[in-house]
Amino acid sequence: MTKLFKDFGLLLKQNVKGILVLCILLVVLMIGLYGYASYQTTNSEFCGSCHFMDPYVRHWQASTHADIDCVACHDYGGADLILSTIKYATEVYNTRPHTRVLDENCLASDCHDVETLDDGLKYKEDIYFKHSNHLNKILRSGKLHCTSCHNQMGQRTEKVSEHMTVNDQTCFTCHFKDAGEGEAITGCYSCHGNPKKEVEHGGFTFNHEPYLKLDVECKQCHTKIIKGNADVTEDKCFSCHVERLQTDYTEAELHGIHVTNLGVDCHKCHDRIEHGNFGMVGALDIQCENCHIRQHNKPKQLYMGIGSSDKHDMPSAMFQAQVSCTGCHTHITPEGEIMAHQDKKEASRNSCVTCHGENYDLMFDNWKSGSQLAVKDYKAYMKKGYADFKSIGGSKKQRRLVQSEYTNMKANFVLVSEGHMVHNIQYSTHILNHAADKFEIAMKSIKKSYQAPSRGDAFTDDKNCQTFCHGKAFFPEVVTYDDTELPHELHTEDMELSCSACHSTSEHGKTKINDSVCSECH
Repeated sequence: MTKLFKDFGLLLKQNVKGILVLCILLVVLMIGLYGYASYQTTNSEFCGSCHFMDPYVRHWQASTHADIDCVACHDYGGADLILSTIKYATEVYNTRPHTRVLDENCLASDCHDVETLDDGLKYKEDIYFKHSNHLNKILRSGKLHCTSCHNQMGQRTEKVSEHMTVNDQTCFTCHFKDAGEGEAITGCYSCHGNPKKEVEHGGFTFNHEPYLKLDVECKQCHTKIIKGNADVTEDKCFSCHVERLQTDYTEAELHGIHVTNLGVDCHKCHDRIEHGNFGMVGALDIQCENCHIRQHNKPKQLYMGIGSSDKHDMPSAMFQAQVSCTGCHTHITPEGEIMAHQDKKEASRNSCVTCHGENYDLMFDNWKSGSQLAVKDYKAYMKKGYADFKSIGGSKKQRRLVQSEYTNMKANFVLVSEGHMVHNIQYSTHILNHAADKFEIAMKSIKKSYQAPSRGDAFTDDKNCQTFCHGKAFFPEVVTYDDTELPHELHTEDMELSCSACHSTSEHGKTKINDSVCSECH
């Protein structure tokens, strides 16, 4: 072995010039080869010479980046080309090319300005986006990069996938994965803001503003906003990893490796997830018979504001807001209806507070007690009115008219009492008053001096407000009007002024105090 090394050393000494020339030639050849490879990689068309790259090149040519050289974004130089050539020649190449676009390449001075990117952008329709909330931050255990959203192979157009377009799948995966039914990880407002436009739904115009003021959650109406679950199935791993896999990685470790370090697109691992308004609360789905067999047709009619004898329609404000039966009837009791053979859902005081805010449970109490009193008083009115009819004279034609009006009045009363007045108080008082007016006109056609009995406080403008709504709720002892404190109790109880003396009964909430009312006492 020693003799072998001595002979090799002697050979080198004898041919030192030739070896030196050979080494110089090899270095020159390597430099030339590297220079040629570097020159070729600056030419974007060269990228298309490899058939593995053909689809990527076509997508780039159809994109907004078509006038930018590939290497301006992708780190690929002469050494990479030589290595790729060697891998190809030795058949150890990967048929699924993967490369990265570094954030600093996107944010270079002659490309995208960071300050401009930080501005709030309108992505589409009512969706707003801010780059500073997403870049260079650890979000859901992974650091997002420019290409996390702007994928190399983006959303499809009619002909071809556009290079570097925003892929919604990244947004949906991050915002909705494991968020819960009808919810988003960052909340709905982070993308959509507060909805300000009126929208059409179910034939009605809907305004979000009053619900937003009461902090009503979006999911109370928008019950289904995603399809899919964005799970990661094992077969997705095998599309890249053919070796034996370690199975004890945490979510943070997986995101750290694939998202933070390698910049792998989210949708490469996660199943598809869709976002949209796929399910709404049962708006106008007034099908009480689903729970109550043939029992609730009148409550349904009353709620919708139909069914009176005079054919006048006046839908409930709650019906117009598209609140379904189960919006209020949330409390299950064991006392079910006999024909339904099941538990009964009662309206709950808490339902009012959930949507309308504090003290509306007192309003609920007013509705119930006021409705019971109104039905009781009106029933007494009808009984006395019919007794008067029996004792009054009149011609046959006159009596037929009174009988007809009484029949209509009774039909309206049955609709209100069996339909439960609380479902539509305004409509109930209107149709009962209208029927009573026509009955009294018919009676006076027989006897002009006829004095009708009282219908009850609930059917007068002066007492209607307190009977149904403000007897317990929203009735402050002192109010301020034109910088002057006005005591309610002094005026309504001690002075016995009616609500209509200061407030409009036709325009809800409008105060109409005038000097003539005040001057009578002051």
